[in-house]
Amino acid sequence: MSRYTDLGSFQTHMQTLGLDSTLLQTVSEPTVSIRPGLTTRYEAQAPSLHALPELSLNEDDESTHNADLNIAETLGEGGMGIVRLAKQVALDREVAVKTTRPDVGEAAARSLLQEAYVTGYLEHPNIIPIYQVGCTSEGAPLIVMKRVEGRSWLDLLDADHRDSDEDTELPANLVRHLEILVKISNAAWFASSRGIIHRDIKPENVMVGHFDEVYLVDWGIAMMITDADQPLLPSRSDTSGLCGTPGFMAPEMAEQAIEGLDERTDVYLLGATLHYVLTGEHRHRGQTLLQTLFAAHLSEPYQYGQDVPRELAEIANRACHRDPEERYASAEEFRNALQAFLEHRQSILLSVSAEAKLSDLEELTADSSPDALTVHDTFGECRFGFYQAQLIWPQNPRARSGLQDCLEIMIGYHLDQRNLEAARACIADLPEEQPQLEQRADELARDLDAEREDLERLKILEHNFDLEKATGSRTLMMIILGIFWTATSLYAAVRVDQGLVTPYEELSSHVRSGFRNLGIVVLAIFAFRKRVLANIANRRLVYIFVTMAVMVAFLRWSVWYLDESIVLARTADTAIYVITLVAVGLMSDLRICLISLAFVCAGIVGVLWPDGQLYASTIAAAITFGGFAWIWSPSRLKNKITL
Repeated sequence: MSRYTDLGSFQTHMQTLGLDSTLLQTVSEPTVSIRPGLTTRYEAQAPSLHALPELSLNEDDESTHNADLNIAETLGEGGMGIVRLAKQVALDREVAVKTTRPDVGEAAARSLLQEAYVTGYLEHPNIIPIYQVGCTSEGAPLIVMKRVEGRSWLDLLDADHRDSDEDTELPANLVRHLEILVKISNAAWFASSRGIIHRDIKPENVMVGHFDEVYLVDWGIAMMITDADQPLLPSRSDTSGLCGTPGFMAPEMAEQAIEGLDERTDVYLLGATLHYVLTGEHRHRGQTLLQTLFAAHLSEPYQYGQDVPRELAEIANRACHRDPEERYASAEEFRNALQAFLEHRQSILLSVSAEAKLSDLEELTADSSPDALTVHDTFGECRFGFYQAQLIWPQNPRARSGLQDCLEIMIGYHLDQRNLEAARACIADLPEEQPQLEQRADELARDLDAEREDLERLKILEHNFDLEKATGSRTLMMIILGIFWTATSLYAAVRVDQGLVTPYEELSSHVRSGFRNLGIVVLAIFAFRKRVLANIANRRLVYIFVTMAVMVAFLRWSVWYLDESIVLARTADTAIYVITLVAVGLMSDLRICLISLAFVCAGIVGVLWPDGQLYASTIAAAITFGGFAWIWSPSRLKNKITL
């Protein structure tokens, strides 16, 4: 088919096909069918109207057994025909009788017969059965057919569109209307299997009975597309001119490309009918007939609203593709697509609901500080919806794609939150592998391993330098040493004060007490070794105290060996005690540095008042060991002061 991109060139083309500009500029009536006149071949081969059997009619109120039909009220009336309710006397049943108006000519009568022959040729549950063809005594044709009690599908559609939400284009009973369209597709499929296309499928040409019977009616412009020898049926060569309903026409119909008409033309009309179901509007619209035909010629894809299911939008646009090769190959394929949607509708609805949750999840995870509980709840609802949709319809592409997006979003969230285990659990559930996300997970795993190693090192350091370890044992050891140290110092001070020892004996006793104290310290450490040697911090404290005891013992021996003053020896002891206490305080708790002031004072007293030096040292020792026991108690150690 030629493609014209502007209205002017298309108008020129249409005029070359015999349509004058006046007709093309008339106000567009997209719902009105355009019908050509009868063809020469039909007039030549169709039987004479007078050769039809005459059917006797009774139009009186009272029944007459001699009549074939008892005519009742008029059911409908058009430009050329009248449909009346009648009783078929032979079978005692109500039928519909269609005949021409008295004021129309023989061409209209032959057109009515043509439709009857086509309809009678197609025996299908969704095509109204023709019971009999005859004529009146005046020669007017009579078509006796099944009476359908119901409404036009167009009326039902328009009513449901009016009753639907203002925010949606979809009719209130979408599923019911799709099921009707499936039945119409069955009728079109059957007709094409018999070599006939309808050429005017639209909601107005569908009747829906009170018991949900569905009939595709008005086969007035139907056409044979095969070479079968059916002289009573219109063939392709007998068809000329523009015909069909402009608002629904396929491009080949708008361009009068008769040779291009086939079953895919009816597929287009079915797609245009689906468009009306979804939107309540005609597929092609324009202010003039030319503009409407030009829209049919272009047949551009339609952008449906968010409320229209994606699958239905794709079905409608594919069926109404400008290129027949891109449409469904037959009404059967179109019907199968609709049936697949109906069968998978619950899965699709679950997918739509889950997609709403997916949008919420995207917004939540885009927040710099999302609420974790809300994120996990939304993710759970979203993933459950897509899982359920796949359980109902495993091939649901929407559910598969949505689940992929849902898991990818959550994987990114878990990775940002450094939750490797949760991220890998989601990666394992991905329908399609994502190497980039797996690479990010591997990088996070390496980072977490490095952090764990650092944490282990910190834990070891914390353990090694935790002074809260062995606090009870250290305190008990200090109390024992304090009692011993204070008692021996006080005993020595009393003996010296009472003159019970000579100066030489005093110095010798001082040296021996240094080695004795060293031994006592070593014995105390040995007794409490399992606790006080538990970590590096405690061991360093022990090393300091042992070093102090060794230095004191060495200095006392040095003074004795050099025959120096006992006052000098005790002053040196005091200096070592101060240095030791300051070192311990700087390493563990600054409050211990304050205890060193006791020995500072003792040293000053010893220099200024040598006779009171031993008593001052005894008091300082008691204060020091008592201070250690107080500071190193578990309740006080938590409040330690460090640099």
